[in-house]
Amino acid sequence: MVATETESPWADAEWTAALLSLIGPELGGVHLRAPPGPVRDYWLDRVRQLSGQTYLRKIPANIPEGRLLGGIDLGATLQHGKPIAETGMLGECNEKLVIAAMAERLPRNTVHHLCTALDDGVIAIARDGIEAKTAARVTLIATDEGTEEEFAHAALTDRLGLALDMTTLGIHDVDDEWFKRRDVERAQPGLDSVSINDEHLTALASLSLSLGIDSPRSTLAAVKVARASAALRQHHAVEEEDVARAFRLCLLPRARQLPEMIEPPPEPESEPEQTDEADTPPVAEQPPPEEERLLEAALAQLPEGLLEQLQTRAARLRQSSTGSAGAQHRHLTRGRPTGVFRGDYRRGGRVNILATLRTAAPWQLLRRREQSENPNQGVPRRLQIRRDDIHLTRFQQRRETLTLFVVDASGSAALQRLAEAKGAVELLLADCYVRRDQVALIAFRDEAAELLLPPTRSLVRAKKTLAALPGGGATPMAAALDLTREMVERVSKQGTTMQYVILTDGAANVARDGTRNREAGTQDALAAARTLAASPANALIIDTAQRPQPRAQELANALQGAYIALPKADAQTLNRAIRAAST
Repeated sequence: MVATETESPWADAEWTAALLSLIGPELGGVHLRAPPGPVRDYWLDRVRQLSGQTYLRKIPANIPEGRLLGGIDLGATLQHGKPIAETGMLGECNEKLVIAAMAERLPRNTVHHLCTALDDGVIAIARDGIEAKTAARVTLIATDEGTEEEFAHAALTDRLGLALDMTTLGIHDVDDEWFKRRDVERAQPGLDSVSINDEHLTALASLSLSLGIDSPRSTLAAVKVARASAALRQHHAVEEEDVARAFRLCLLPRARQLPEMIEPPPEPESEPEQTDEADTPPVAEQPPPEEERLLEAALAQLPEGLLEQLQTRAARLRQSSTGSAGAQHRHLTRGRPTGVFRGDYRRGGRVNILATLRTAAPWQLLRRREQSENPNQGVPRRLQIRRDDIHLTRFQQRRETLTLFVVDASGSAALQRLAEAKGAVELLLADCYVRRDQVALIAFRDEAAELLLPPTRSLVRAKKTLAALPGGGATPMAAALDLTREMVERVSKQGTTMQYVILTDGAANVARDGTRNREAGTQDALAAARTLAASPANALIIDTAQRPQPRAQELANALQGAYIALPKADAQTLNRAIRAAST
């Protein structure tokens, strides 16, 4: 029977530590979502105690690829004159528990190598003149310290059978120790003899589908956890308590939707009849289906509000502005190191000493022999490095993002529409501040366009400038587009990713020479737009006219940008439309 009493918040943490110690290699590991602190340190110490390891190795997020996989032993190779292999950290941690620190910030190549080790248990090395395979069957504890919008890579968490969230646990929630090392050792011999019936297997598969989990790895891990739970309880068959625990530790943390509970059909109304109660047999109540019974038992032990968080997690991930922090690009000397490559240092770049020595080391014996046979080559050197050995460090740098707002403050933009545009820009300024983007503001009216706010991250300064924006006068559209092009060219030279948002009704009536002429102003504006379209910046045109006219659409076509017509839209509607078009 499933336990009806709610277990303490620390119960799942204790069970996860025991299961990880018992069948960790079969599960791959655990996705531990917890901030750094005494609670997480205590739980990691419990894992160490139950697993019997002396200590837990830690893989840092910025570990070099050569140290992770292994390669050439530089000192031994230089000493012996031939390639000598060195075991990487994954090989050193074979058949052990290992911590992947800050899993939410692991580079893609590190995630790839960890996934390969979890899938195959072997790492293939083919680098620096060495080709070998190293056993790397590890049990991974991926510690995730990310915020609500920062998560570990899905490919990695999918391979970790267990998931534990301790973000809400405090030091006072830590309970007594539930398991000892001898409990794990006692459960190990009887693990293979634990049976699970078809009803429980069907229930776990149905629950996985109802939660929107599309990966079969989670269901297979839940079956293994249910059998291991029964073994820890010294039972020879899986019971509902074990299935509910597997559902809670393996399936529920990966839920993408709320399960739909099947409501019983309404009872038909019948006319009351006077019958003898003694002659009427009692009607037996139909028990709920196995899936619902397990679901209710698991949900009864969850913290309040957890299901709502699971339901909105996928939507929050979709709404996150991917790429808002700027595009990645390579740089010769600045940024995050992402590898090495053979290159000419005279063209710029930073020489990677270790990679250069690793390349040159296997050839030292042959080069010394060549030099002894040809004494005319000059003074003999103990270490010979040639141009082909030179390797440079490859850096990757994230560009900053600038959002430029070009606001039409002329008389054609009615005061009401200008107020709505100000409100939308103010909301967008707040979004840019959260993403640490730079913002700038151009306003055009009368006979010229003016850069009212240079690129800045100051939200207060931007709001003050926007609030003081006057309205009225003619519409010098060509001048505004020319100033926008100058801004794009200037920031592009600085390596900044830029997008601009133009809020206007498209009614240009001032030419480039300052004369007020609607036809000349329109032609100059379209010519300036076609020139601006060749710049490396994304354009978004918001038609702020009460009744959208073809002139704003023509301007958007000339700019090769997105066009949105929002008649009778308030600031919130403008804000949502601009965000949707910019992401």
